[in-house]
Amino acid sequence: MSKPYASKQHSLQPEGRNRASDRWPALKPASAIRRWSIVAPLALFAASVVSAGEESPPLTAEELETLVSGKTAECRKEKDQSQCVTFFSDEGRVVQVLADPEDRKDGRWFLDDADRLCILWDGRIKPLCFVVDRQSDGTYRMVKNGRHLSSMTALFDGNRDGL
Repeated sequence: MSKPYASKQHSLQPEGRNRASDRWPALKPASAIRRWSIVAPLALFAASVVSAGEESPPLTAEELETLVSGKTAECRKEKDQSQCVTFFSDEGRVVQVLADPEDRKDGRWFLDDADRLCILWDGRIKPLCFVVDRQSDGTYRMVKNGRHLSSMTALFDGNRDGL
């Protein structure tokens, strides 16, 4: 009685249907084009993901302090592209004014042990903490829990707008 799963011995020279050319027929030009129409966009997508992952490393606490302490930042909220101006005092006070509608928020800023820029707005219990990295265009991206929430588009010494 033969076993249905018994393996056959194969010679080194394939014969009949065991030849690679029989198992994988040569591609016809139309099928090659179809394949490349699928592969090419996937390759471009993979390249964009890799290049997006090549962002600059997050700023350290020392770099963050140098960046914002005693400075006014023009900022943009990514959710709705609204503009704002934020002043970070040397003493840890922060004031933000939204451009439209004009709305003012006051609070405290600090750097945590994870090298994040944190802001605790007055009347709130939990601070907003951001990882900050510099972009190739000179702006600074503020990321919270992996989401790009805001950008500092320009920084100026002192309290430029008297906030």
